[in-house]
Amino acid sequence: MSNVFVGDVGTEIVLDCGVDISSATLRKIIVRKPMSSTRTEWIATAEGSTSIKYVTTEGDIDSAGIMTLQAYVEMPNWKGYGNKVNVNVLSPI
Repeated sequence: MSNVFVGDVGTEIVLDCGVDISSATLRKIIVRKPMSSTRTEWIATAEGSTSIKYVTTEGDIDSAGIMTLQAYVEMPNWKGYGNKVNVNVLSPI
């Protein structure tokens, strides 16, 4: 994933889960923001049969540093997490 900037709105965050998740009943992206010990959850939508997507809104990206993202899905016979992804969040000039 490319860099994102503090204050970005409308940025598409797409996480590939690597398996068919088209039967998922719940799709979330778990977020740990830079310099934070708490986590946030973004409700995601399907993006093809193996990926989930979230489009950022005002306030979602509010601090510079490394933001960690992780997919979470629930399907009829399985629920669990995907790999963690680090995103570099930069301050605009």
